[in-house]
Amino acid sequence: MENFEEINTEDEKDLNIGYFLRSKRRKLENDKEEVKLFENLLPERQRKKKSPILLLPTEILRHVLKLVSYQELSNSVRLVNRRFRTVAEDALSASFKMLEKRIKNLLKSTIEALQAAQGDMEIKCCCRLINMLEIVNFQRSVVMSTIWRYAYNHRYETYKSCMYGGILLDMYEQFLWKFTHAPDQLYATVIARDYAMPTEVTSIVQMTKTFCLHFEKVNEELVNNSLMISGCKLLDLLDNASFAQKDIIFENVQDDLFTARYNYFFNNSWFVALNIKSEKQMTWKQKQRMMHMRIRRILLAHTEMFMQQYHYERETMLRKSDDVVKIRRPSNNVYTGYGDIQDKFFYYGVMNDGAYIQKFHPEDQINDADVDDIVEDDPEDFQDALNSTEDFQSLQIPYLGVHVQVKLACPLSHAPLKFLEEKYPLDSTELSSKGRHTENGKFSLKLEFQCPGAKYPRLPATYLYKFKHT
Repeated sequence: MENFEEINTEDEKDLNIGYFLRSKRRKLENDKEEVKLFENLLPERQRKKKSPILLLPTEILRHVLKLVSYQELSNSVRLVNRRFRTVAEDALSASFKMLEKRIKNLLKSTIEALQAAQGDMEIKCCCRLINMLEIVNFQRSVVMSTIWRYAYNHRYETYKSCMYGGILLDMYEQFLWKFTHAPDQLYATVIARDYAMPTEVTSIVQMTKTFCLHFEKVNEELVNNSLMISGCKLLDLLDNASFAQKDIIFENVQDDLFTARYNYFFNNSWFVALNIKSEKQMTWKQKQRMMHMRIRRILLAHTEMFMQQYHYERETMLRKSDDVVKIRRPSNNVYTGYGDIQDKFFYYGVMNDGAYIQKFHPEDQINDADVDDIVEDDPEDFQDALNSTEDFQSLQIPYLGVHVQVKLACPLSHAPLKFLEEKYPLDSTELSSKGRHTENGKFSLKLEFQCPGAKYPRLPATYLYKFKHT
């Protein structure tokens, strides 16, 4: 009994000092207790295990993410965490900002190469490359006019977004890489056909239309103050019309208020608005988005048609030798669009010069004497009454053209992009001291569309678009 008691005493002694029969288990449990005690002494932020990539400095992380496509940055990397979102959005926005500079530098170098070109084939290739650069730069400007107030405006505090079009940026990068390293892959496919474009250019044109519609519907429409911020977007879009006439009546800045009047004219175009009965209910944001879409479609069609005509005239002038095969004229193109916005039905479109001549002057004679008098069979008394009116003068000649008269009054920070770039550069401190925290200021915009050619079929010749925010 004494020996038994002594053994029990030794066991109790061993238990007190942590001795067990299985040494491996004893060691593991002791280690867990020590680790737990050590973790309790550390701050909470250091207890969590982090991925090694999260420990990298931001500058190095940016270089690492340059190896990732813009589509993956937009769709995947941006959704990892807040830090990845910031780095990914900065990369997307910075790349889009650099597009204009890169395209203009390539355009400058290509024009210099064109001036030094000697053979007809070399001149032809340079002309086609310049045409591609001008087309993609125009598409870039349309995207910029759509998103710059949310992604690139550092002059006042507002909703911040980014250039989410990763696929579009990847296509730009692919085009610019080929243009720099393998230009023959671009013009080789279009050298045999006068107005064909490589896949990269046609994809950029199509993606631009899709992206602008998606951004306005998914990103912009959900913003609380998007009505006021995007109010000048119509002017930003109109300013991108390279082949439309723009007249500045006045531009005035007084304190923080910007007032202006403009006149735009789109030749060979029409824009008609008819009153209809409709039970469809639409919010003002939806109406505004639909108006942006109408103007952008007219702008894209008008610029593409007349840019093609401009490319034809330029190449014809440069390749003036009689021994070379001349470039053919652009085909006759007509673009028409229609759609309704609640109680208004819109019919709009544009045609190039070839289609206009074919429609109204089939003999290619644009003289007033060659145009038939449309009221020749009317009674004499009615004809005399018409001769004394100004409307009759506009009906005598087939006339296509849209006048857009604009009146604007808004905070200076919400002025059109073209005005801000010319008067207040990004490094200017004058605007930042004037136009900050003015999202809730007064905003008034009025656009009057006049289409004199609509009088011929007795359709409404004017349409007034108003927007007022107080």
